[in-house]
Amino acid sequence: MNPTRAEIDLNKLKFNYDQIKTHLQKENPKKNIKICGVVKANAYGHGIQEISHKLISIGADYLGVANYDEAIKLRTLIPDATILVFGTLIHSKLKPAAYVKRLLNHNLIATVASLETARFLDYYSSRISKKFKVHIKVDTGMKRIGFDVKRAFKNISQVFEYKNLDIEGIYTHFATAEYGDKTFAKLQLHKFQELLHELKKAGMEFPIVHAANSGAILDLKESYFDMVRPGMILYGYYPSDEVKNKISLKPIMNLKSKVTYIKRVDANTSISYGRKFFTDKKSFIGSIPVGYGDGYWRALSSKGKVAINGNYYPISGTITMDWIMINLGVKSSVRVGDDVLLIGSENGTYLGADKISAMVKTIPYEICCAVADRVQRIYIE
Repeated sequence: MNPTRAEIDLNKLKFNYDQIKTHLQKENPKKNIKICGVVKANAYGHGIQEISHKLISIGADYLGVANYDEAIKLRTLIPDATILVFGTLIHSKLKPAAYVKRLLNHNLIATVASLETARFLDYYSSRISKKFKVHIKVDTGMKRIGFDVKRAFKNISQVFEYKNLDIEGIYTHFATAEYGDKTFAKLQLHKFQELLHELKKAGMEFPIVHAANSGAILDLKESYFDMVRPGMILYGYYPSDEVKNKISLKPIMNLKSKVTYIKRVDANTSISYGRKFFTDKKSFIGSIPVGYGDGYWRALSSKGKVAINGNYYPISGTITMDWIMINLGVKSSVRVGDDVLLIGSENGTYLGADKISAMVKTIPYEICCAVADRVQRIYIE
């Protein structure tokens, strides 16, 4: 059995969820704000099935996914969850009527980000006499998908004319909510609020309005509306250092392996591909069966470190597809079979995805999402 595995603590997921819930109640005590747990990209690498089951069991109102493939997979795993699809539909399906019927049968909530999508869903829903539940997406500054806020009133008015759409919600997405400077986020919020006011005056109201992602949950309480969409904070990491420590969080995943081979090499010995690392003295080198094929970044070559028995050891040489080598030093108490912490937090040692990402100039999201499917997930409760 491959000793490389991701240990995922569902109790820590509950801790993070409860921290979010408490923060929402503290910031807005008069309103019961719904929570849409974002589980796209295989729950940020943590495993969509188990994470989703846990979120629903502890009270999450919605689950958010990126596309319809994720949504259909999730529906087969959790028949009674309320699933919102953030992505857009592809209208060029070979059998669009059958496609829309399948989505309706899976009881999914679609995002309408264009009139083309609204027309498509309305027309094919009408053919089976069933309404498609939708949330309308407004682009207030992200410039990804959504009705441009400048023309959104006119477009949304047209969407309301379609009789086979059940318009449940409306939402937008912030581009900079996780940063200390909230100027642009507040501009987006103001545009969104103005649109909502305009729509309400014209008789167009929505049961569920939402805007707040992880950054806005932590630091922009004016954006809570009826529902919030926590993503990375569910998994134990802040979206940036600029909104750090607003609430307590615990990383829920430890990526681990075991030392499986140790050899002693002379000084000035090259290690791994490309001979880019040489030992400066006689040293013990440990080999660990994990590599970029498991999602452990090659960019950590000769930069990263691992933890064994509470001590840190540097990665030596180029990370390969299936192995890394570490320098155990001139004398070492490390033995074959010892556990290795690669990413996460355990017994006072910390190699969180935020720390790892800083080494390679990326973000914790990318580190977590990179953990490959071939890595076994073990769930702890």
